[in-house]
Amino acid sequence: MPLSETLAVAAPAADQPSRPGTALPEPPPPRLGRALWRTLATLLLFLAGGGLALWLARDSEAAAAARLLSPAVVLACLGLSFANYLLRGLRWVVLGRAFGVAAPAGRQLLYFFGGFALTVTPGKVGEVVRLWLLQRHHGVPYTRSMPLLAGDRVMDMVAICLLALAGAALTSQYLVVTAILALACVALLGALSHAGLLLRLLDWTEARLRRAPGLFAKAREVCATLPAIGRPAVLLPALGLSLLGWLAECLVLLLVVRELGTPAGLGEAMLVFCLAAVAGAVSLLPGGLGAADLGLLGLLRLIGMPEAAAVVATILVRLATLWFAVLLGLLTLPLALRRPRQGH
Repeated sequence: MPLSETLAVAAPAADQPSRPGTALPEPPPPRLGRALWRTLATLLLFLAGGGLALWLARDSEAAAAARLLSPAVVLACLGLSFANYLLRGLRWVVLGRAFGVAAPAGRQLLYFFGGFALTVTPGKVGEVVRLWLLQRHHGVPYTRSMPLLAGDRVMDMVAICLLALAGAALTSQYLVVTAILALACVALLGALSHAGLLLRLLDWTEARLRRAPGLFAKAREVCATLPAIGRPAVLLPALGLSLLGWLAECLVLLLVVRELGTPAGLGEAMLVFCLAAVAGAVSLLPGGLGAADLGLLGLLRLIGMPEAAAVVATILVRLATLWFAVLLGLLTLPLALRRPRQGH
């Protein structure tokens, strides 16, 4: 369900003031049933496709590569991915406080994890559900929580670009990529601290192009969130949590690649994982499905990983970094939907 439709369902009750002694208005719930069925269907298709690929290759190098992965390595990958989710959840709390979201940190973390259940659904339903839960349980209006969406995405992109830049620098290769990433990092960090200049640049560009007013309106919404997170007291801890979280995902890739016999370094793992993540984000597909997978597979081949091992690595890394999050979301969403006890 598109973001605009989801908000339109709940918006009439979102900003109604709460009078003393009266219950908060109950907004209609988002259409979770269809989104959850789509999530389960997509997960089953991924598992079936991956299982079929490994079964067809049971007598080939891919099967031999898969047998190199021990249960300890798989558990380590899941642990690193969980660390990423937890760190980004803490960042969600930090940004929420910067935007004036008054809800207990534990509940905000629960809503953040619950949103993962709908990561692979169109229209960013998982992110919208987090805002709906804040409104439903704590009366946080959408006008206050909406900037969390933009702020969360901006912090992810800044961290991923910085890690990719560090990876390119560590490899002492890919000079063109390094230069592009350096410019992207400067632009993103400059935008965080100079939102007014960015708004003027948007006005100047729109006045000359006279096209895509909706796109420019969304860009202004993002810019409106930047001053709140551009302050050092918010930016530094949020960026630190982002960097640590996404570094954990890069370590997942490094661990798998080395276990499968490719002598890659940390720099290559950071560069490959982050560029694949950017490919998934640019594609605008839910969860980066397809784009991130193919990007990861192609980049692993570029660093010299055999094709069979690259296929196995791609399947395991995506299971650990995407589908594990979806599973955690499916487990925590029912808890997030429950009303908190008084005072919690």
